[in-house]
Amino acid sequence: MAGALATPTDIDLDWRDTRPGVAGHVLEFATEEAGPYTVLRYLAPQVTHYRHPDLVPHTTFHYRLRAYRGPVSRPLQTGLPDGISFTWTDRSADEDGFLLEIRRRNSDRYDPVAVLAPNTTTTDLVTLPDEQHASYRIRAFVLGERSNTVRLTTGE
Repeated sequence: MAGALATPTDIDLDWRDTRPGVAGHVLEFATEEAGPYTVLRYLAPQVTHYRHPDLVPHTTFHYRLRAYRGPVSRPLQTGLPDGISFTWTDRSADEDGFLLEIRRRNSDRYDPVAVLAPNTTTTDLVTLPDEQHASYRIRAFVLGERSNTVRLTTGE
């Protein structure tokens, strides 16, 4: 992973990960190298860039990626206008959690829209207009290895 100041208070991060079996990445940041780290976003494996905008000036930020892996459910196609309730059977014994993933109409990838705790078996989603005609699936995920840490200090 690499990073650069795009503006004095915006940080751009870029990475490549071609390892097989990686289902996506968790992007985390902290203001101290030892943490605690906060999750910025769960990202689909095709996403290789992130801009962290409007940061506090003269502050050092530390970033790292963590790969995740895990099986997914069969996709559910929906055309419901308001919201959806999802229920599934937890067949994994050691998941770090579950991701509700969406593939919007005319998209070629699934993106995480909700992060759920381990041992969860139900959730509700109130859909936005571009989510009403989409495909959804549930992923039991296990966190894997961490990337290098990128350290950048904002300006101004």
